[in-house]
Amino acid sequence: MRRTHASTRTIRGQLTRIVLIPSLCFLALWLIVATLGTIQAAQLMSAVSQAKEGTQTLSRAATELRAERRLSMVHLGIRDSGDTSNLQGDLDEQRESTDGALGEAVTLAERLRGGRDDEVNRNAAAVAESPDELAALRTAVDDGSANREEALFRYGGLLDSLTDTATSLLHTTEGGENLTDAVLTRELLAAREDYATADALLAGVIPAGRMTYEETAHFTFLTASYRATLGAVTHAMHPSIRARHEALLEEEAWTTAEGLSRRVVTRPPVAESDETIPGREPLAEWNSDIDVEADEWDGSSPAAALALGDLAQAQTERTVDLAWSAALLRVALGVAAAAVTLLGGVAAIALVSRSSRRLTERLACLREQILDRDADLPDIIDRAQRGSKVDVVDELPPLDEEGDDEIGQVAEAFDSAQITAVEAAVRQAEIRRGANRAFLGIAFRNQTLVQRQLRLLDEIEYNEQDPEALRQLFRLDHLATRARRYADNLIILGGGQSARRWRQPRPLVDVLRAAIAETEDFDRVRLMSAPRVLMHGQVVADIVHLLAELVENATQFSPAGTPVDVRCSPVGGGLVVEIEDRGLGMSEQGYAAAERTLTRPPEFDVMALPDDPRLGLFVVARLAERHGVRVWLNPSPYGGTLATALIPDSLLEPADAPLTVTSAPMGAPAFPGALGGSGPQGRMHPPAPQGPFPGSGPRVPSGTQGTNGLPGPWNQVGPSGPQGPFGNSGEQGHSGPRHRNGVPGPQGPFGHSGIQGPHDPPSPNTSSFPTPPGGGPSER
Repeated sequence: MRRTHASTRTIRGQLTRIVLIPSLCFLALWLIVATLGTIQAAQLMSAVSQAKEGTQTLSRAATELRAERRLSMVHLGIRDSGDTSNLQGDLDEQRESTDGALGEAVTLAERLRGGRDDEVNRNAAAVAESPDELAALRTAVDDGSANREEALFRYGGLLDSLTDTATSLLHTTEGGENLTDAVLTRELLAAREDYATADALLAGVIPAGRMTYEETAHFTFLTASYRATLGAVTHAMHPSIRARHEALLEEEAWTTAEGLSRRVVTRPPVAESDETIPGREPLAEWNSDIDVEADEWDGSSPAAALALGDLAQAQTERTVDLAWSAALLRVALGVAAAAVTLLGGVAAIALVSRSSRRLTERLACLREQILDRDADLPDIIDRAQRGSKVDVVDELPPLDEEGDDEIGQVAEAFDSAQITAVEAAVRQAEIRRGANRAFLGIAFRNQTLVQRQLRLLDEIEYNEQDPEALRQLFRLDHLATRARRYADNLIILGGGQSARRWRQPRPLVDVLRAAIAETEDFDRVRLMSAPRVLMHGQVVADIVHLLAELVENATQFSPAGTPVDVRCSPVGGGLVVEIEDRGLGMSEQGYAAAERTLTRPPEFDVMALPDDPRLGLFVVARLAERHGVRVWLNPSPYGGTLATALIPDSLLEPADAPLTVTSAPMGAPAFPGALGGSGPQGRMHPPAPQGPFPGSGPRVPSGTQGTNGLPGPWNQVGPSGPQGPFGNSGEQGHSGPRHRNGVPGPQGPFGHSGIQGPHDPPSPNTSSFPTPPGGGPSER
């Protein structure tokens, strides 16, 4: 269809989309990345804000709980020493302060529960349950059921839940430089807790007046632990934090506390007992005495613990501040990236629109000229194919587009390419017409010679009395019939039609027999079933030819001696003929190529044929397209190929009484009746044994055995052969020529041999057709 007006906007839109789609995709990607970055930064800011609030609240609660633990340990130490002095008032006051700070921590923990971080949820749940554990611990301390070791352990568990929660909040802010600071904060918090635990332990031991071996070991471990931690993290500290750490080490309270703790750890482990046993050395026991007074320890250790806590708090605040700064930077970068990307996208769209507008104006003009020229090409090619003289240069004037840029070069190249293509098409049409004429001429002349040969064979067969000679004549007759089909192949491929025609409908079973008889190995073919329906006479020749090509393909590409089954059954919309061999089949690519050929018959071109051309598939495709027959090739369950042909109802009409041909026994030809009638001429080939249809095949002299040892196709002897299925149909009023000794002549499935015998009257229903090129005979 010619388009007389080119849409400049459409061309411009195409060019614009080509350039803008990648740009817009890139823009959208950057916007998505920027948006996700901004969202993550906002989430990080929320986490930092939550961590800042949480660490402060949890730090206050931990400080108050440490103070309560120290007083509880002193209280238990005094009670263990048997002293009547009491710190219950100071302890109760501290417990009130602890309850207030712990209540805030529990409120915070309830808000943290249900978040996205599993570690925070787990630690927050532990903090939420700490008030009940603390109440039970206080009761145990008051009634004396808990000793110093148990109290120290249970207070440590409560403090660990607070410290772990603060640490998990800091972990949610990790990223970049802040990762190192978060780890450093965790280490300093652990060091502070170890020091506070050692302080409480020794504070309880001093009033008790003795320090057990277990307490000494625990105290030694705690002091060694916080010293090792502080020594390991010094190099990772920020200069400001490192300066505070160095100041801490030089403070008098820290040095005094360190000296006292080392004095406790390094005291002699063994003390001599006052008890002696005569004749033996004095008994040795654990040295539970410590040379540290309560005033000395209380005057230095709490101040040192406070200074260490300040150091840990400073590192915590630095970690939170760094995380906050990182979150703000991410938000700023995300917003800036989104803005810059958006501005860049707008600028790119504007530039592309301006450039595309300039190009599309020239392209639109070139497109108009090309469309005008393209509208004339079909007419030029059509006239060339019809044989008219075509001057390509005059028919295709040059395009008006000029210029040295790519568009001008495209116009010039298009001129040259189009002229060359049209000239090649014109030459190809001329060559094809000449080749078709040559093919048709040769095919029609060859068909005439074969037809004359067949008539001569009929006369010889009619006068021959020797059964063996008659057998050889029938085989020669069969070969000549196949040669006539090959000549028909060239006529069909050249675009012509066979001259053979029938006016009256023919039985389907005889059409199938005729197709089978036109193949070389017809004795391997078994006709399994054939409904009794009639086929329109004008399509009989082509359908016989189509089925013969499929049957011959099945026999040629299957092992010798294996059967080829032909089945026929009615289906919705027509009749299905299935031809199944037991060969090797084809590959998936072969089936696909065959399906393409059968679905869309290609234009026959002898120059496009492969080195070993197989024209049968071309012929089948042409004939199937001509009459609306559908053909498929599929793998067979027996390993070969199953060819299926669907003959439409428009080519068929029902017979008077339905009757179906059933399969023949093994060892005999698979189709009943004569194999004659290889085509609409009714050529006679070596007949098969008598089938289930009365009069379905002639009788010939006996004495011949089949290749498999069973009676061959000419083993039934009688005084005269029965009439074929159409012996009395009105198409021919006789069953075919006979020999003088009563042996029937080559009777085809259509009730006659295809020629008039020497003593037969002319058929009243014979119709003549124009003689094809080359003097071919008129056929029915």
